[in-house]
Amino acid sequence: MSSIPSNLARVPNTLASQAMLGALARTSQSLLDTQLQLASGRRVNRPSDDAIAASAISVLDDAIERHGQRLRNLAHGEAMMNNVDAALAESNDLLLEAKSIGLAESNTGSDAATRANQAIVVSSIIQSLAGIGNRQLQGVHYFGGQSTAAPPIEELLGGYRYRGVGDGLTTDLGQARGLPITTSASRAFGMVSERVQGERDLDPTMPSAGTTRLADLNGANGTGVSLGSINVTVGATLLSVDLTGSYTIDDVMSRLETEIQTVDPLITVSVSAAGDAIAIDATASGNAVVIADPDAPAAASDLGLVGTYAAGAVTAGGDLDPRLTTHTALADLTGVTVPLGTIRLENGGQTRDLDLSSADTVEDVMNLVAGLDIGIRVEIASTGDRLNFVNELSGGSMSIGETGGVPTTASELGVRSFTGSTALADFNDGRGVQILSGAVDPVTGVLDPTRDIDFEVTLTDGSTFTVDLAGSETVQDVLDAINAAAPAALTAQLAASGNGIALVDTSGGGGTLSVTPLNGSHAAEDLGIAVAASGATLTGEDRATVAVDSVFTHLIALRDALNANDTAGIQFATEKLEADLSRVTETRAEIGVRTRRIEDAIIREEELQLQDVSLRSQFQDLDYTEAAMRFANLQQQLQAGLATAGRATSLSLLDFIG
Repeated sequence: MSSIPSNLARVPNTLASQAMLGALARTSQSLLDTQLQLASGRRVNRPSDDAIAASAISVLDDAIERHGQRLRNLAHGEAMMNNVDAALAESNDLLLEAKSIGLAESNTGSDAATRANQAIVVSSIIQSLAGIGNRQLQGVHYFGGQSTAAPPIEELLGGYRYRGVGDGLTTDLGQARGLPITTSASRAFGMVSERVQGERDLDPTMPSAGTTRLADLNGANGTGVSLGSINVTVGATLLSVDLTGSYTIDDVMSRLETEIQTVDPLITVSVSAAGDAIAIDATASGNAVVIADPDAPAAASDLGLVGTYAAGAVTAGGDLDPRLTTHTALADLTGVTVPLGTIRLENGGQTRDLDLSSADTVEDVMNLVAGLDIGIRVEIASTGDRLNFVNELSGGSMSIGETGGVPTTASELGVRSFTGSTALADFNDGRGVQILSGAVDPVTGVLDPTRDIDFEVTLTDGSTFTVDLAGSETVQDVLDAINAAAPAALTAQLAASGNGIALVDTSGGGGTLSVTPLNGSHAAEDLGIAVAASGATLTGEDRATVAVDSVFTHLIALRDALNANDTAGIQFATEKLEADLSRVTETRAEIGVRTRRIEDAIIREEELQLQDVSLRSQFQDLDYTEAAMRFANLQQQLQAGLATAGRATSLSLLDFIG
């Protein structure tokens, strides 16, 4: 509080007036501040009121705002999870209904008309599931993974294509690790695109210009490339070459060559002839070059440069193992003929012969395949050394083959879907190939090898031979078994055009080349060779097509089997639905765990927000009792000051004389 000094009577009038006015002004200011505090309910209304408290309040305001935003995020996430759970519950009910239809129609007592009627019900289930997969909340499609702006499931060529990406969309929930608030149809419905995985390492090389990025190298140690200083000894001179900041192989080679040539201008650095390493050319020099890391293995080791590069020779470093990228030139792929030829792609009942001769890079191939719009996508394998062709179409069977021309591009790229290494277990949508084995004589009860014979082949000249496929596991095993049993006039091989097993007869007879099943074996039918021949060549069907293992694939298969009155097909599709039900149940459990974590996070954030609000209140909020007493005291002080000032200013010389 401000007071008026008691000795004002002994000073000049001007000074006394100034002192009294200053005291009254300070009291009035304090009174005004107290009035403002009482009106606002806050002790600190501006930083000048209390700088330390204002700083703490500012920090707490920011924390409280973050808590509020996280609580809003958590509330949105909880609503999203509840909607996902409800959608999965509906999906589970629909799948149970489809399974019950399949079980009921699997018995031989059902007739074609009944099954056709049930196929209509299954069709409605498929449409309902597609609708569930495209549901959204406030514009966020919760089965789209990280791609939530557009519907993730679209109908294409009689099937369903999944366009979502990733496992789920994460948001700031105030946790150490992001928690996805959406899921993917791949996780819920099994719409993981099956791949034709590249069979061969394309082993890309580095262009001689050195444009390969260091980030696109596995490095000599297989752990990438780290950068730093390396020690280079040219003759007897030790150099330190700093490679920090290098972006491409050319950057590394330029820095290295520049430093080396300060000692010996005759030594050059370039990409090796094999295109997989850095080479040092000391052919015209009498100095050897020794490269090492100054400390622990680092830049020189990762770049495959550690070692001695002899004088008078060109020496290459270690293999840097370049990775495949979208920018990789097709001419830099090992074992691939450029320009590329034509490949045959089939999916969803559509067949396209795609000319890839205009492609210069891996990205060009991706774009040309995507442009067909038949549910096939090209991607680079996670290993970075091969291409995968992805089937995005549930309900469609993908096949990638040759067109009979040269070059054999599909094989060179390692993406042909029907090769010698194709497993028989993958035939017929995973049902495999039924091969007779271990048959016994019904009379004697002993093994009878003649009952294991799967089929007979009749050549055009009328000669025949039989084939026993026991022990065969791959297409190549089948080809070897047929060729081992066949006369020289018949050759079993992969079809030159498309896919399948081809039997080529050179006997020159006038009859018909044919395959006849024996002993009740279904092997010939399962292999796709129980078909009519065209002249002296029998080209089998492709029974190793690639299908997406999803709920839509299985429901479409069930619907088609019901329409076809195919008991075996109904049974197979119904069995597949069991795995789909398990997948939906597991996804619901996962969503339940996420929901519980969100609920716990809401409670935690509310408690933290309450603590921060309470702490801010201690700094900011006003003690009304104390403020009211202070206000009353200031009023009394102001009245007393005014009275004192009035008496002091009215004194004159006569008052002192008297």
